[in-house]
Amino acid sequence: MIRVLIIEDLPILRFGLKTTVSQQANMEVCGEVASGKQGLQAIRKSKPNVVILKIDLPDINGIDLIITIKKEFPDIKIVVLTQHSDEGLLKLAFNSGASSYLLQDTEPEILLYAIKMSYEGQCWIDPKLSRSILDIKEEESPLKKGKKFGESLTSSEIKVLKMMAFGFSNEQMAENLHVSIGTIRGYTNSLNLKLGSQNRAHAVFRAIALGYINCKSLFLEVSNNDNWEAV
Repeated sequence: MIRVLIIEDLPILRFGLKTTVSQQANMEVCGEVASGKQGLQAIRKSKPNVVILKIDLPDINGIDLIITIKKEFPDIKIVVLTQHSDEGLLKLAFNSGASSYLLQDTEPEILLYAIKMSYEGQCWIDPKLSRSILDIKEEESPLKKGKKFGESLTSSEIKVLKMMAFGFSNEQMAENLHVSIGTIRGYTNSLNLKLGSQNRAHAVFRAIALGYINCKSLFLEVSNNDNWEAV
């Protein structure tokens, strides 16, 4: 069970976040507060796994709050919610210890996905921001000259990408797709060449930016179907 604490000063947004999270069988809201000061008190009392944090709170600077939380509770994951798409603020949030960064108008399914990924130790950036933040332009990629760069992805490669997005290991992907680990490594190498990516996270972000992965539909597919062969 993922224990989630919400720090949001606007009551209507706080209610919406609580409702969204509470409807999940594997998540529970262990607290909801309206200020950074209340947030620190609630964290010390309820020991959440994940904190949903509005970055621009009225009483405490959001970046300072992230630093304070991570210093006292390094294992807590922080999902930042903001109306700002500023690249500098995003990088500052991650450098301070945030796990994920979402815009306030994000779809509920993406918020839930970000909570899950953060809880599992991964990071997530709102798909609306991923292209500019990661500088994933074809002309800037050091792999641009690879002979496979720009080629369309196969259905098997897309399946592997989706599993990557959910944090599957090579062993887990091989088991679900009934192939060898060597075959999975071949898929990941091919994906990096075709997408011009440097690693798994970069490949997923590039796939989102280029339209190969739709976060909302992916979350629904996996929630409704445990058979990855059908994805």
